[in-house]
Amino acid sequence: MTETIFQFITYAPGPFWLLILFLPGNRKAMLAVDLFLILLAGIFFANTVPLLKELWPMLVQPDFASIREFTGSEKGALGSWNHMILGDLWIGRWVAQDTLKSRHHLIQRLIFIPPILFFGPFGVFLYLIFRIISRRDPELTRPL
Repeated sequence: MTETIFQFITYAPGPFWLLILFLPGNRKAMLAVDLFLILLAGIFFANTVPLLKELWPMLVQPDFASIREFTGSEKGALGSWNHMILGDLWIGRWVAQDTLKSRHHLIQRLIFIPPILFFGPFGVFLYLIFRIISRRDPELTRPL
């Protein structure tokens, strides 16, 4: 079952990345992405709740050795992978929405969405640096 969930979490986001890349202004496409994000969050929730007794001590008093041991387990690796995919997809959606304010929004998405898809925080770092420089506005928390 874990392998099946892993395969789903790994490959099912593909079409949603395409929607984010090419149709971020389409309300129905973004609703589909949002529903998929809810599904991924639900999978994470369903797989995490049974482990809360085991996870809680690690969360309130983080210890590198115990976290490393847990994330190296089958359930820990699956949860971590789900967390990364969910986070990267959500950030990709935010970046796509944010680029719509620009005259060159498709080019920006083509440049920044792939690094977010494959390297998460690295792609976000590049986009945020670009955003600061291109807008000459260091405020990163402006509402979409």
